Amino acid sequence: MLSVLRAQYYPSYKAAVFEHTGLPQGNESMHITVARNLEFYNSAAKFAHSRDTDVIVFPEYGIVPYSSRETIRPYLESIPDPGYYISTPCSEREEYLNRTILYTLSCIAKNNSMYVIANLGEIQNCSILPHCPSDGEYHFNTNVVFDRNGTILVRYRKEHPYFEPGMDIPRVTQDPIFKTDFGTFATYTCFDIIFHRMSKIAHLPSIDGIFFPTMWIDAAPQFISVAYFQAWAIGNNITLLAANRQVPSKGILGSGIFHGRRGVLAYKYNPDLIPTVMVARIPKRGYLPVSPDASFARFSANGSTIWTDENITISQNSGSFTNGTFLFSESMLENYTFKKLNKSFGFIEACNNGMCCSIKYSTKGLKEQFYLGVFNGTYNISNRYFWCEEDCVLVRCDASGKIPCGSFPFASTTLFDHLLMRANFSSELVYPSVVQSTVKLVHPRTWYFDAITRSERYIFLKSKSGINLTMVGLKGRCYNKDPPFRG
Repeated sequence: MLSVLRAQYYPSYKAAVFEHTGLPQGNESMHITVARNLEFYNSAAKFAHSRDTDVIVFPEYGIVPYSSRETIRPYLESIPDPGYYISTPCSEREEYLNRTILYTLSCIAKNNSMYVIANLGEIQNCSILPHCPSDGEYHFNTNVVFDRNGTILVRYRKEHPYFEPGMDIPRVTQDPIFKTDFGTFATYTCFDIIFHRMSKIAHLPSIDGIFFPTMWIDAAPQFISVAYFQAWAIGNNITLLAANRQVPSKGILGSGIFHGRRGVLAYKYNPDLIPTVMVARIPKRGYLPVSPDASFARFSANGSTIWTDENITISQNSGSFTNGTFLFSESMLENYTFKKLNKSFGFIEACNNGMCCSIKYSTKGLKEQFYLGVFNGTYNISNRYFWCEEDCVLVRCDASGKIPCGSFPFASTTLFDHLLMRANFSSELVYPSVVQSTVKLVHPRTWYFDAITRSERYIFLKSKSGINLTMVGLKGRCYNKDPPFRG
């Protein structure tokens, strides 16, 4: 009851995201894998509850493995549709004897009196339905939202699976929106963020934020997890709670809490292989900003807390990326127009397919290679996924094969004391990002993003001491030119 009263009458609420390293380990059984993952979830929720948290978001594929259709099947559970049937699994033990995941998640929500957003695998018999797979079952990548009593509020099936052989695409339009005692929210999953529907829902006047489980694979320069999450939150001016897995060997890491145009409140980008929960305070709609008072907790292999950090104003918590390059690069770099910065200050413009981008800049000495890149066209992932982009990016990079700018180091010693980036877009929505050396976000309180005209956007930053930038970008999403999603 105290949690409900606090949420209803306080001008802010507290939210948490959990970045999970994930299991299984070795050849352990399915039951042990699920139990161990859920124990981590329980530990994260208990810590969040001790910090008066109202909602926690868990990552995509945090309980079940990302795998083939046959391998993932034993992990799948039948999930009731809350539009037809109100269910509180924690209070219906007999009904959920064979659905351990739903039962446990419901009890985590109920025992900690907080909303829980978790991603799991769903199975549905479809043998009498058209378009049913040959095995007679639909498999869905599904987010489930539980209220403070453990009751299922929403069942959302991922609409844009990304190379997920074990999962099917839902064939009906879904409603991902739900009400809490501190606002109205929606939930989406990972690759959904690339497409228009998630952005359209974010712009509904009733929506206060998006809860976003993900297993995000970085692709430099502009699809770096925390940088893109912040850019999307700023571009749509909406709160985004992004909970990621952490598998650094596959380029998967980076979680955080982002509050619209005010940017990051707490984040982690650190390949430490340690499960971590982040908590931050978020002002409600119509109220003045508050200190995020961020808290972090990291957990040992058995799920016990091994380290906490409290009352941080803005949390960076970045790893030590002093050497090396990003594991993966974006796929369309060969179609960019690149121009190299040859002087420590100056003006450069580049154009691509009718789109032009320019920078006016000064540094304290150009010590590494930087390029201005422009792309305007259809983004293509393995001839399977397509969408329209208008990109302008200044980036620290080295040559890769025939591409002059195709390898992206983590670090830079070049200090920029002034930068003005301008570009013309047909896109209504443009996502800005500024990243400095060792993959640290540059908070938007130190730079400006705005429109000069209806079609022209800019980023401006100025620093007396200089900022060792690695990437500054404007990513326009011309959603109206996207081809239909094929999956």
